[in-house]
Amino acid sequence: MSISTSLSRSKLVRAKGTKFEYALEYFDLVLWSLRECIGRLHLGYKCDPRLGVSVSQPQAERYLLTGKHGGDALKANVTLLGDNVIQAEVAIRHPKASGGMFRAIAQPDVQWKLQQLQDLGNHITRASKLLFEADRRLFELSQSEQFTLESGELVLSAAKAARTEISAARNAIVLPRRKSLLELSQFPPTRRFNPALPQDQLLSFYISSCRLVCASYHMTPKQSALQGLSMTITIAECHLPYLEEVLQQLDLAMTQFEKLIGNMEMCQPR
Repeated sequence: MSISTSLSRSKLVRAKGTKFEYALEYFDLVLWSLRECIGRLHLGYKCDPRLGVSVSQPQAERYLLTGKHGGDALKANVTLLGDNVIQAEVAIRHPKASGGMFRAIAQPDVQWKLQQLQDLGNHITRASKLLFEADRRLFELSQSEQFTLESGELVLSAAKAARTEISAARNAIVLPRRKSLLELSQFPPTRRFNPALPQDQLLSFYISSCRLVCASYHMTPKQSALQGLSMTITIAECHLPYLEEVLQQLDLAMTQFEKLIGNMEMCQPR
């Protein structure tokens, strides 16, 4: 299956038998992986139309988050619509709650966006646009038959820039930046739980690789002469299959770029 008419210009370049044909083959492979990612993330409305991804609307998905090693210290039901949390229900073991379990629900009247998913999509769409721009320039050069050392630098520069975006996309969910306790205490959506969270309790929702995570932070005074608080962290999570597929495609794209960049750098004059 080909990417609609997205690489028609590249095909014309290949028809001329240029020495950049192998680079465009790598571009094709990477664009195919990015196309798969964009489809999974419902980003057709943001991408270059030449990629041939139809515009689709995400459906609300409800996920049950449970403790990694079992137990009922923390459970959560989270409903996602794209990169937005539209509802969250939690059940947290808490010594001061009735029956030992605190239960609450949040349906925020403010936007509750998982920033990592938004960053993931933004980096992927930027990578695809960089490759299409390089493809356009190569087509122009092929028409005038002006392939020079500068043309090779253009391909190498585009590959490196797109690789940087793909790496940033991957890191957005594999290496999440977690909010500080102060940020969590002031985060508007989690202040919308009903009933309100206990004063000694904070919650965080984030993506870790291909998992949706809810982290509970319970703070109690230290039982020692030293002042301060001790903190108990409890984790509940669930697997997100579509993010696993996205990560696999990003890994494939990175592998192709590593090969292309390595080959081109070996051919550069010393």
